[in-house]
Amino acid sequence: MAETTGSARLARSIAGLLAASDDPAIIAALLPGCEKLHRIDAEHIEGRLATEVAGIPVTAAVSIRRTVEGLAGGASRLHLRLKVRPDIGGQAVIAALVDLHPVDGDENATDATWRSSSELDPMLAVMAGQRVEEFLRASIEQLIAGLAR
Repeated sequence: MAETTGSARLARSIAGLLAASDDPAIIAALLPGCEKLHRIDAEHIEGRLATEVAGIPVTAAVSIRRTVEGLAGGASRLHLRLKVRPDIGGQAVIAALVDLHPVDGDENATDATWRSSSELDPMLAVMAGQRVEEFLRASIEQLIAGLAR
């Protein structure tokens, strides 16, 4: 299991970030190789992607679970769980908790901090563990930053 943390000031309000994180078209545009996602229910979207991981072509099913928790002071916690199931078998999961805090004096900015952890099933860990974990880490960071566009 790999754990990472990060932070960024995002040029969008918390409400705007949460709305973007709930839009399958926006999420699809932010995931490498993902063309389209569709909503399964209020918390889940899924689809397919075709991309490269360390130069190796990969096609996979992808699903995202998204929930929101209200915090004190107008802040919110966005829970994101990205699950990738390559066509060759196995699965990889990255879960991120993204804390969104309003920026004093700027209603169109949000301070975001996150912590994420990834897990690979044994098959993927043996085949391409470090490369898959790097792909997951980069994907979740791109997704978080891209919500501000």
